[in-house]
Amino acid sequence: MSKKRIRQAILGAIVGTVLAGLVFAQQQPQLSAQMQEAMELAGTQKWAEAAKALDEITRSEPNNARAWFLLGVARHQLGQYAKAVEAYEKNIPISKNPTAMYNLACAYSRQKQPDKAFEWLEKAIAAGIPAGINLETDDDLNSLKTDARFKKTVDSLNKKIKPCLSMPEARQFDFWIGEWDVYPSQSPTGQGPKVGASKIDNIAEGCALLENWTSTANNGKSINYYDANTGKWYQFWMGSGGSALRYEGSFKDNAMRFEGETIGKDGRKTLNRLTFFKIDDNTVRQFAELSSDNGKTWSVGYDFRYVRKAGKISVVPAKGGSMSSTVPSSTEREYKISMRF
Repeated sequence: MSKKRIRQAILGAIVGTVLAGLVFAQQQPQLSAQMQEAMELAGTQKWAEAAKALDEITRSEPNNARAWFLLGVARHQLGQYAKAVEAYEKNIPISKNPTAMYNLACAYSRQKQPDKAFEWLEKAIAAGIPAGINLETDDDLNSLKTDARFKKTVDSLNKKIKPCLSMPEARQFDFWIGEWDVYPSQSPTGQGPKVGASKIDNIAEGCALLENWTSTANNGKSINYYDANTGKWYQFWMGSGGSALRYEGSFKDNAMRFEGETIGKDGRKTLNRLTFFKIDDNTVRQFAELSSDNGKTWSVGYDFRYVRKAGKISVVPAKGGSMSSTVPSSTEREYKISMRF
């Protein structure tokens, strides 16, 4: 991890401590001059000096969770993993800090004590491990990565911090992901006239789809997501011409089915139905219907065929994993140094 990032992380924690002190002045005692000096030493990566100062503080202030945590970090940075374990184990009963639990697991991994390392990884996950942690890229955990338990632990973490990736309902619309040329459904497959193009991205760690529509007539975007609280899918569309549409629906009978309504300037209500059918892996039909008589009769708004662009393979997140690139190991280090009490 770069010196700049370590310094920013610890200085950020110092600022956070000051701000928290303004809000929780009655609960949080003011930092002593010795503690402020120790935090500054850690912020400038003077680990040996920081460890000495923090060791003295913990002797006189045995319930100072912040001091125990930073002492563990300093010893960890110095490669004194057994002593880091001692410090983290003093911090955890006081702070219940999931970052300290994670650091403790890493220290045990460095000492090649896999049982203890996995025990504390699971405790950290259960306690609310920071979302930026990536077990697969953290060098501290290298001794665990060939152990059969490691993949199970990674899956456990992903289910905790990225629940949509393993939620079957949130995967129901994945067939629309990709880059598409769009034609009228009645035209021969893949032949003109082309009415537009669309790029559908999986975003927010599998929790939503972002539609990017372009055509000569208009451009627009929609956000599509499954709400586990209501058990429904939602689509919010905004077009360049100012048209806004809001739908809700569900996946049933092998199609994504949305319904919504709009109110015109004259006050008249129009009902809307929007249905997406997966024809095959490379073809999707989008069928829009309108009703101006409260659903007694329906007319076709449009009927489109989406044809996947050549060479544009759908990128669907794996269950229990992530479709995004891995996070650099330096990012894990920032989280390890951040303080939560």
